Amino acid sequence: MTTSSVRWLGRSDVVRAALSFAAVLDLVEETLRDHGNGAFENPPKIGIHPTGDAFIHAMAGWLPKQRRAGLKWVAGYPGNQKLGLPSMAGLLVLNSPDTGLPVCVMDAAYVTAVRTAAASAITCKYLAPNRVERIALVGAGLQGLYHVKILSLIYPDAEFQVMDINDAAVSQLAEQTRSEASIIRVQEAEAAIRTADVVVTATSRLEDVAFRFGWVKEGSLVLPVHVRGWSQDTTTASDVLLTDDVEQFKHYIIATGFPYCDISRVLGSVSDVIVGRISGRVRNADRIVVFNVGLALHDIALGSAILNVAEQQGLGTIVPY
Repeated sequence: MTTSSVRWLGRSDVVRAALSFAAVLDLVEETLRDHGNGAFENPPKIGIHPTGDAFIHAMAGWLPKQRRAGLKWVAGYPGNQKLGLPSMAGLLVLNSPDTGLPVCVMDAAYVTAVRTAAASAITCKYLAPNRVERIALVGAGLQGLYHVKILSLIYPDAEFQVMDINDAAVSQLAEQTRSEASIIRVQEAEAAIRTADVVVTATSRLEDVAFRFGWVKEGSLVLPVHVRGWSQDTTTASDVLLTDDVEQFKHYIIATGFPYCDISRVLGSVSDVIVGRISGRVRNADRIVVFNVGLALHDIALGSAILNVAEQQGLGTIVPY
């Protein structure tokens, strides 16, 4: 009988693998291209909700070209901040596509934060206006931090107008990105959104409307990291409405209690734009909304790249299976 083992990569191991943001952007774009060409399996995420504002989701993915398969089990608990605990936690399991046996289990918090911001950046590459001078960022937590770090790579001269209900979070973000981006603290979300060329709302799950689509100026790209929080006309008044995966988005809207009554105008996915199936931005004045709900494919691709580095550098702990 052949024995096998599993490599465990804790959060410090994942960070030490030092996958560059440039490499992350390339992987996310390549994976979206595979998605657009139909070379994938990415069933809609399923989830449970032990408390009102929390979730635990299961996200499976298969990339046949790279022969990478796996599952992310990720939890979002906004209330953890009051307990001094991280609001996002998760594990990524990578399996051998030949035997199905697990080959690696790694902390998924860093992977989730980085791939989400990279998906926003690649979306900007194909759908943002020609000139991006101001980026509105609502939410200065982990997602906000990595959005600044990665978006500043493609918009090094842009001004980030950051708003958060916690002033200390904005100060901390500004300090952490001091050498990378220009951060301007804004007291109200409306003020940041009205003048922005790209709008990112990276808050925790919102039950009530916090953002009005009427605040969005002509030509802007809107990227809600979570589906809730925007006014109903976001899906009806936008000139172009896209998502990262149409089937998953529609499933997720139903599962989250129809925060938007009418999603019939979803034109397609970002990957459809990348492979040229649809045009995306047609006019400079188009106000475009893209709901990137989150693809397991990105987690699998990034996790596999991190595993490759870990194997080369001997990172992590080997556990008999």
